[in-house]
Amino acid sequence: MLPAGWLLKYDVTVEYSSRVISPNTNRISRIKVHVSFKSFFLKFRTALLTLSWFASCLCAQSTIFRNTDPSVAYVGSKSCGEAGCHAEFYRDYQPTPHGQSMTLANIPSDLARVPRSVTVFNPANNRHYTVYQQNGDLYQSAYELDKSGNKIYEIAHKIDYVAGGESVGYSYLFQVGSWIFQAPLSYYAHSQTWELSPGYVKDDVGFTRVMTTGCLLCHNGQPDPVVKRDGMFKAPAFRFGELGVSCESCHGPGALHVKEMRANPKRVLAAGEIYTSIVNPARLKPRLADDLCQECHQAGDAQVIYPGKTVMDYRPGTPLADTIAIVKRPIKPEQREEANRLESNPPIRGSLEQPLWWKNSTLELSKCYQASHGQLTCFTCHSIHHSPKPGEEKAAYRAACLTCHTVKSCTLKPEDPKRVAAADYCVECHMEKRPVAGIAHSNDTKHRIVRYPGQPLPDVAFEQPRPDLPGLLWMNRPEDEPSAGMPDLAQLEAYFTAARKDPSLWPYWFRKLKQLSATEPNDPTVLVSLGAVSLAQTKDNARAAEEFMLAIRNGSEDPITFLNLAAALENLGRGREAEGVLERGVAAYPYSGQLTARLAQQLAMNGQAGKARLLIKQYRKVFPEDTMVRQVEEQLDATGNAAPLSVPQRPAPMPLPR
Repeated sequence: MLPAGWLLKYDVTVEYSSRVISPNTNRISRIKVHVSFKSFFLKFRTALLTLSWFASCLCAQSTIFRNTDPSVAYVGSKSCGEAGCHAEFYRDYQPTPHGQSMTLANIPSDLARVPRSVTVFNPANNRHYTVYQQNGDLYQSAYELDKSGNKIYEIAHKIDYVAGGESVGYSYLFQVGSWIFQAPLSYYAHSQTWELSPGYVKDDVGFTRVMTTGCLLCHNGQPDPVVKRDGMFKAPAFRFGELGVSCESCHGPGALHVKEMRANPKRVLAAGEIYTSIVNPARLKPRLADDLCQECHQAGDAQVIYPGKTVMDYRPGTPLADTIAIVKRPIKPEQREEANRLESNPPIRGSLEQPLWWKNSTLELSKCYQASHGQLTCFTCHSIHHSPKPGEEKAAYRAACLTCHTVKSCTLKPEDPKRVAAADYCVECHMEKRPVAGIAHSNDTKHRIVRYPGQPLPDVAFEQPRPDLPGLLWMNRPEDEPSAGMPDLAQLEAYFTAARKDPSLWPYWFRKLKQLSATEPNDPTVLVSLGAVSLAQTKDNARAAEEFMLAIRNGSEDPITFLNLAAALENLGRGREAEGVLERGVAAYPYSGQLTARLAQQLAMNGQAGKARLLIKQYRKVFPEDTMVRQVEEQLDATGNAAPLSVPQRPAPMPLPR
């Protein structure tokens, strides 16, 4: 065996021959790939890793999984757990964090967190929240007191589902008709306390926070949403009655695999052959394998769904970039010193430091990742089927480090106090636990692997935007298609979302909108954006109304479209038409406080105060705490009418560039 520091010089030629199977047929073609290495130097361990890298790339590139085809149906995880199939994997997976990422709320482990009622007071809005058990079910309630100590209102909702895990905590969901909402109290595992749910300290919306498909998809692998009604679900809300992240979340739809295996259950694979009827993540190229995790564990300043697609369209084994674009603002050269300083300081929400839940991009800043040419993946350290048991985590993650490093890689002497304190646990020093900015009582592992805490960021952290997307970095840009561009409509949405955090990006949004107004003048997203500019910037209400109407005719059914169209019509003195638009919006979104408040206001202005009061009464039976609806009710009580409330509009703070 050669010493680790020796250098090797060699000439290698590799010929790889394999079969490629069409995704839609069983037709097989044979390809040959030639790779030559001519006289280059590498350290011994790096040489082995590099050869392994090329070999794994060749194997991965040769495999096309046929269940990535959109025609293949999902069948549910229970099909995987049938006797004679993958019963052991299915059984072992159920108690893992992913398998338990969502459960029913009335199971013993969840009820045990509430041995007695707990009340949390939010002084910002004088609201009291209580979580309690009743008849074997979990409830959360809310009430406010007037100056005399009397309750202004009180409402309780039975909790239906729990999402989360012991690493951070648990949030609670309840269903009203076909809609799913988040409850305002969460249980934080580290402190073992009940407190306001993440985000509620800044914006306490009571029980009205809608759970979108994108949120649920990362806790439940089989949501069944209603098209164009984000937060509304079919009955039952989850296909196959399945809770938790399903087998098919990582392996893709299983109907083709089940069909072929049932037709030929005794089939024996030839040497080197694999099943192509279902995705095997171990056979994917590293980037495609990481995409499985990146969908949920990598955020950005904007996550944009491509035109004509939904979050449900991503299929394991295909590039995430075919469905979703993840973008972020770059760190500017003049911010380098500040960014490096933050690596040593406690994280602050909104600072230059990447949030801890940006797992993939922080890992990619590691020298380990860079030196491995991207072969260091999520699966290098994480075993989804067999998560380490309590008390075995340190040994498991240390063993993952030692697949590349050795015990002698640690430069600290065995007796060094730091090494003794860490008990030779690599993660303790090289992947520190840090508080999660914006989430109380939460610590998480920072996935950037460093030599020492506070190590300055590598040059790659200061990558600057490319000409095809000025002002933003495309974090999941297709690696095999360097010339691939993000669709213009996706760019428009990316700039809009990111510009609300960084106003310097608004000119890019306007520029892209001007381009699309010529190339895609009838697209609903373009029309809604043009209408917002006409309404808020140029004050051309007639043009805004036309643009919003056309957007609705062409498929836009977002609440903001109904609100903005009603505002334009009211400004034109067409109050009755505005009323009809808002009624259509409330019919589509019966639990939207904004639409309900605006319709009640419009009804009152149109001389129908009684109808407005009835609308508010019906809504407040479910959500009496809704601030905007209560404001309209107070105006009605005070005046018998209602002055116009401010209508939420898409920000358009800058003129169109010439």
